[in-house]
Amino acid sequence: MCVMDKKKNGSNRLVMLLIAIILLVGNAEAAVVPSSSSKQTLELKPGWNLVTLTRPLDSMQGNVQKFLSLKPIRFDVNNGAYVVCERMEDLKAGIGYWVFSREKQTIELALDGTQPVAEPTLASGWNLVGKTDSEAWAETATLIWGWENGYFKIISNNELKVGHAYWAMMP
Repeated sequence: MCVMDKKKNGSNRLVMLLIAIILLVGNAEAAVVPSSSSKQTLELKPGWNLVTLTRPLDSMQGNVQKFLSLKPIRFDVNNGAYVVCERMEDLKAGIGYWVFSREKQTIELALDGTQPVAEPTLASGWNLVGKTDSEAWAETATLIWGWENGYFKIISNNELKVGHAYWAMMP
C-alpha cells in the first residue's frame, strides 16, 4: 500500500521540505553501475540518493524485497505528493526514486530482461523520472534538474546518466 500526502496545495511545501532535509543531511549521490539486461548495481552513498530502475526487477530473485527495504520514495504526479513504495506494483523502471542510506553500500539487483521498458507517462509540470536506455522524455523537457554531489543542478540532455533520476519540467 502506498502512503500519500493528499493535500495538493502542500505538494510544493513537501518538495521544498525534502530538498531542505537532503541538504541538511549532507551531500550524497548514488553511483550507478551501467546495467546489462540481467543486473543493475546501485552504489549508494550515505544520505539521499536519486536512482531509477533501468528495467523491471526479476521477482524470482528476492530483488523486490531488497529494493523495497530501501524504502524508495517516488513522486506521484496525479496526486502531487510523495509516495513511499511498499509493494512490487509500486516499482516501475524509468521512474525516479529517492532512497536514503545510512552508510555506503552496494546493492545488486537482478533484472527481468524479458520485460520491455515502457517509456514513463509524464504529466505537464514537474516529474521525477529516470534514465534507462532511452531518454525520449528529455527531448520534450523544458528544464531538467539533476542531483550531483549533494546539490541540484541544471542538466543538459547529453549529461543524463543511465540509472540516475532527474526532475524534468514537461510542457
